[in-house]
This record gives sequence, structure tokens and C-alpha cells, in this order.
Amino acid sequence: MDKMKTSYKIPFVMKHLSLLVGVLFFPCSGHRIERSTSCAQKYQVIPNHSACLQKTAIATDSGISDEDKNVIVSKHNEYRSGVNPRAVAMAKMSWDDEIAVIAQKYADACKGLVHDGGRQRSIPGRFSVGQNLASASYDLAWAGVIKLWYDEVKDFTLGGNNDLKKVGHYTQVIWATSIKIGCGFAVCGSTRSYVCNYGPGGNLDINNPYESGSSCSKCPNSCDNNLCDCQGKACENGGTMDFNACACTCKTPTTTYVGPSCQLNCTGQKDRSYICGPQFTPAMCDRFTNVPQDCPTMCKVCPCKSLTNTAKRSHVSPRQTLLHIAKRAHVSP
Repeated sequence: MDKMKTSYKIPFVMKHLSLLVGVLFFPCSGHRIERSTSCAQKYQVIPNHSACLQKTAIATDSGISDEDKNVIVSKHNEYRSGVNPRAVAMAKMSWDDEIAVIAQKYADACKGLVHDGGRQRSIPGRFSVGQNLASASYDLAWAGVIKLWYDEVKDFTLGGNNDLKKVGHYTQVIWATSIKIGCGFAVCGSTRSYVCNYGPGGNLDINNPYESGSSCSKCPNSCDNNLCDCQGKACENGGTMDFNACACTCKTPTTTYVGPSCQLNCTGQKDRSYICGPQFTPAMCDRFTNVPQDCPTMCKVCPCKSLTNTAKRSHVSPRQTLLHIAKRAHVSP
């Protein structure tokens, strides 16, 4: 029997803790990495980052066509614009090539429904990344994949006591502040692997993926079909978006996060000693989204980020759009 399976992943939790046993990451130079070094150095410094994975021998017919990219973005925005109850500020999603490259690397690794770690898919110097996965034993168009994720809406109540295993795909699809998306696809033997990554990642509170109220009431100046359209602009490094003005408020210190999108500036950057070490230990770099942002040197984001300040945003290899849409699909959490 043909089967379709889906899986989601929460980005590593944004939370502050007081004490953990520390582990150290290797610096930008002199570290040993037993995997592909074709990835940017900012990824190499993070153990087992998905950007550094090598394509498996069984991965074929991989990549996302331009047509599929358009379908993926448009279907997400269709579902986001139609949430019920309505959202006061729901970001319009746009494609991100850097996110897509990492998603494609993971699809080519043929991991099935096993997620990578939150830090292993994050983009150093930009943001944490959420993830939805799906696999099928038959060709399924991207519109069908996204619908399967969205259909978990039947088990969701805004502000209720929701079950992550039943609604996690849906809440990531309609997470209000996830403004960027990038996906990957590969045929892995007899299985098709679908990967979508989202930035900034969602599912921090599955009961409240967005604030309800009159559509676009917090972004009347940028409203387009019930979505806040900031023309693809995203706030990086924990910055907060004012969706009405499409302007970012950056985290402190202001000398570290600069520019209209809160880009990370590693030049002369020093971590705040009263936070990084005493309160946040190196072990927390892997576990909590805010720690690499608050302590970029301790977490080895700096100086590695400065070595690759302009990310390579190459397109993944094209693939023909899948035309066969299954009439019925079995979904397993």
C-alpha cells in the first residue's frame, strides 16, 4: 500500500537557563571535521551541520524546479492568508536560497523522517530554522505535501491545549513570524524525501502560532490579501519586525547587530562577560536559540561569520514538477 508520512521539528528552544556542563566547539582554524568541507566555513565550525552533508549514492532526481518553488511559496501564503480566526500580523512568506541549500543537502542525505538538530540546520549570523519533513513511496506534487501538513488544522484550536504530535506541521506552516522558506527534494531509492525549512523557526508555542484579531490590524500599511508584505525583508539575529513599517528593532548591543536587517557585525565584537560564561555556557549554544545570538564569539559564530559575510545563495538543481497527485494518502506523525 502506498504511504505518505510526515514529520516536523521544533527549532531548539528559546529559553534561558542558569547552569549546564559546558562543551567547547572547535575554532575556525585547526579543527578536524570528518565530513565534506565544501560548505562555508561558518557551517564547518558547527559539528555535523547539515550544510556540510554529502549526497548519498542512492539520492537521484534531486532538487526543486522554479515552478515548484512558486507552488511551495504560494500554497504556504494561501493557507497563511486564510487562517481562522484571522491574524493581526501574518507575514507573507518568500523563498530563501540559503535556507533551500541546507534543506536540499538534508534531502540528498536521505535521512527519511529523522530530523537534523536545531543548530545543525540553523544559519549562523541569521536565525534559527524550523523544519517540516515528509516521505512517500510514490510521486506526490508539492501542493499535496503542503496540504497534508496544513490538514492538521482539524486538530488545532488557537489558544487551546494542543498536541504537538498532531498539529506541529500545521503550526509551522502558519507560524506568523516565519517569513522565509526553502525546501529540498530527492528520490532516495524507493522513497521520495521532502524537506522544508523555515526561518526564523516557529513552534516555540504551538498553542499560539499567531495573534488573532482583525486581519492586518497591526500592518495596515503593508497589508496584501490578509498578509503583511515586507517585500521579503526579514529581521536576523533575534531582531523584531514592525510589520506595519517593515522595520527591524535589533537586539543589543547595537554595535553587534547593525543595519536594516540586524546583520551580525563580528569586527571588534566581544561577548558580554557577565552573560557569556557565567550564565550561558558553551553547551547552551546547541540547545537554545538565543545563546548563539547573545554570545556569538563563545558559540563560534564570530569570527567565522565574518569570513563568509555574504552567503552563497546558489540555486539547487532543477527538477521537473511532479504531476501525479495521489487521491489518498496515509499520514503518520
